[in-house]
Amino acid sequence: MSVGTALPAIGDVLPAVDYAPAAQPVGDLVSHAQTFAHPDVAHVPGVADAVHQAAGHMTDAVAQGLHELLAPAAVALGALSGALLAGRAALVTTQVLAAAAVRAAEEQACLERRQEASATAARQWEVAAFAATRANARRAALLARVRRAARTAPPGTPPPPPPGLPGPLTPVGMPLARLRERLAELDERMRHAEAAHAEWVLRENRNAFTAPQDDAWQRELRARRASVLHEHRSRPDAARDADPSTARREDEALPQPPAAEELRHEDAVRIGAELLARLDVAATAEDAEPAAAAVRHALAAAATRPLKARTHLREARRFVAATNRAVRDRRAAEERAAAQLDFLETTAPRGTDPLPAAPAETALLRRVLDEGRRLEPHEQQQVDDRVSERLAELERRYVERMLRLAISGTDHFDGRTAGSSHPHGRLVRFDWTPPGWGAGHWLRIALDGEHARVATMRRETPGARDAAALALDDERCHEAGGHLEQLRGIAQRLGVELDFAFEESGTVPGTRGEEGVLVLDEDIAGARPEPSGKALGEPRRRSDDRPAHRTVRTDDR
Repeated sequence: MSVGTALPAIGDVLPAVDYAPAAQPVGDLVSHAQTFAHPDVAHVPGVADAVHQAAGHMTDAVAQGLHELLAPAAVALGALSGALLAGRAALVTTQVLAAAAVRAAEEQACLERRQEASATAARQWEVAAFAATRANARRAALLARVRRAARTAPPGTPPPPPPGLPGPLTPVGMPLARLRERLAELDERMRHAEAAHAEWVLRENRNAFTAPQDDAWQRELRARRASVLHEHRSRPDAARDADPSTARREDEALPQPPAAEELRHEDAVRIGAELLARLDVAATAEDAEPAAAAVRHALAAAATRPLKARTHLREARRFVAATNRAVRDRRAAEERAAAQLDFLETTAPRGTDPLPAAPAETALLRRVLDEGRRLEPHEQQQVDDRVSERLAELERRYVERMLRLAISGTDHFDGRTAGSSHPHGRLVRFDWTPPGWGAGHWLRIALDGEHARVATMRRETPGARDAAALALDDERCHEAGGHLEQLRGIAQRLGVELDFAFEESGTVPGTRGEEGVLVLDEDIAGARPEPSGKALGEPRRRSDDRPAHRTVRTDDR
């Protein structure tokens, strides 16, 4: 048997790939609403070269499909591409998402200055999609903090102001430039909403910050906190979140009290207020209490016992730094939970098989947002496993679509559906006849969630095979490796790595296009088996009344 095996690996995700509905041509790999005659397409870095190189090895249909899938300005994000990118984003750290937000803002600035972005189309879309995941997660985490604050506020306390945020970003179907604009808008609204909530925490929880000489103290604290929050409103914070050393430097820059003999009461007021003002914007009154208590003790002792006051101020400084680290960790855990919850709750479009549900894991993630506590390590591993499983299923569907495009330049399959929606772990099998092989031999590709396996097939005939037939079998086995190498190169241009390990060991008898196998080419007259049984008396279905999907068998090859 002549066989090849590969581990498909997706590199850059082409942005415009949708879930596979029933039997659509290659142009429908992207959304129907797309317009490809966009003036910026010719100027997108790498598109022209990729299409030119692809055209030398693929049909015109494949090259055209690749051109449409690569152009970042010409197309909107497809549903399958968007789901894949969201799944990847759900498994990375908040630092990676913050770095993507920084990069997306830089690329938008290049566009506004009419400068050419250095990244490929797929990379531009990836960072924008990651930035959208971060923005939506920050939004969900803030809304959860506001709900918790309203629920736990003392009786009679005015509720926190509604954040007044727009709805979450929905990148699917949105052009890249518009997505970047929405990202900038939501980021600014988020910073203002976070600052407004921090003001409410200070205003409605004065007991946590009360100290001797309350009026003067409160004026000093409010003025310094207002300065910190103004800075938060006016400066994007993604760069800080992307680089942990930035937060460490901010903690190290917290004010230090002078020597005891130089410490005056007004110094204690100024330093104490500055320390509390530098608490993270997501800090609650409970978070602030240890540092606030230390400042209260410092102010009480400053006039008569400066050494003790200095000790308490140094203690308050340590409390502020530790509280900020804890709040940042908690905020990161909440944002990660929000990103994973959104991914696990995302449904496949109508007309495709549903994605695997994860009710237990979504309940855990909702609890993180409702209670503001982190998952236990084993709970986080459980959630990560479900996210990885769903991502693996999306990757399988994506690889299937890319293989179909790479081989035939079309999603149309001989009267049966080309839907990529099959239950996780099931096989999808293709029959592909390379050019010049005729009807007697073909390659069968079996794709599951982990491997792509290829066998050289021959038409099953009765009786012994003569020397000429055996020689042709050997020739087709020898040629198969070259065709697989060509397929590998085309798939690589489509972002899918297929490093086949191929062994020439004979052909496998079978029937081309047998039950459960999709035929990728229709140019071999008479190669498809005739229908049998009841199907003989049935009219052939038209393309517009085919079933929505088909589940293939997993037996045999």
